Amino acid sequence: MNRALLGLAFWLGLPSTALLQKYFGLAGVAAYLLGLVLALLLWPRFGRHLPRPGAAFLEKQFPWLALLTCAALLGLFALAYPITNNGRTGDRRTSGSDTDDALNLATTELLHGRYPYYPRTYLDNPITPMPGALLLAIPFVLLGNSAYQSFFWLLLWLLAMRRHWQAGRPPLLLLWLMLALSPVVVYSLVVGNDYLANSLYVLLFMLWLVRWAPRPGLNPWLKLLPAICLGIGLSSRANFLLLLPLIFATLAQLAGRPAALRSTVTTGLTFLLVTLPFYLYDPAGFSPLHTTDELGRFNHLLPYAGLLIPLATALLALFLAWRQRVGADLQQLFRSSALVLALPVLAGLALALLAYGPAGFTFAFFGLFPLFFGATASWHSAVCPRPHLL
Repeated sequence: MNRALLGLAFWLGLPSTALLQKYFGLAGVAAYLLGLVLALLLWPRFGRHLPRPGAAFLEKQFPWLALLTCAALLGLFALAYPITNNGRTGDRRTSGSDTDDALNLATTELLHGRYPYYPRTYLDNPITPMPGALLLAIPFVLLGNSAYQSFFWLLLWLLAMRRHWQAGRPPLLLLWLMLALSPVVVYSLVVGNDYLANSLYVLLFMLWLVRWAPRPGLNPWLKLLPAICLGIGLSSRANFLLLLPLIFATLAQLAGRPAALRSTVTTGLTFLLVTLPFYLYDPAGFSPLHTTDELGRFNHLLPYAGLLIPLATALLALFLAWRQRVGADLQQLFRSSALVLALPVLAGLALALLAYGPAGFTFAFFGLFPLFFGATASWHSAVCPRPHLL
């Protein structure tokens, strides 16, 4: 159990170190990590066993508590977002995030029939989200702001995890622990950063796919719907494409290799159909390609870092897919996915610290991508040590 909680501390702490170093320095990072580990190690003694009336209340009132939690976060967003995006907290370049601005600009251009990757954000950065992120952001941009999507996908995650655990208390407690112990989660929500939304909808589409694939009475064509949605989700950030071997390995055990191949090919083709037209229209203007420089800028420390680290990550994905045991469980799929998404972050963080010193902690912010995958798997191990077969 302590091992699972230490794992949870890692997933919660990794991206938060970027925020803590930015505002409190190395001393703040050290104090935070120590407090995080102690809080989670003490959890089995003080927080695991709720009084029976309290546990029953959480189960009975789960729908209202889930809605209330998301509504409270949305209220905090309504208060904090205007402040973090108008410079009243200081230099506009350090007070908020321009990822929401990038998504709003690009999606608006797309809705008006224009190429979405020519504008630049108010920080003069190129547009980073890939076409899938733009398509999935359309309903929220029409509502006024792409930042709303994080709250929508967070609520869906709560509902999906309630069905997975067949109980409402575990996902509620996990979300509350995230909000209490991982400040970067709250920060990302209130500044409108889309990393959490990206990872949440990829996680949910994966869950949908592996749930539907083994169902014998379901129309085979209908089973392709989650595969198509997953392909769109993978087209939000290029790093998610490395999860395909894990998805194939899980589907092969659940539904057989022909069905796994059909679903995986559908997902891959959807990724290409969504992404390639934007790239081929103007390869030089396809600004998401600039993200390849995130690791390539460390080539002076590690020759070909921009190539070797993604290659090592792909090999890790293939190895973990090969290790998938018979009787695949969601816990294993999410844990393996988190490891694959975390390897480039850890490698980049190590190189950034070597190159820039403490300022290199900003690279840890990319730890938001594996956060929900790793935290969900670790929390499952902590509250339910037995695998949950799909």
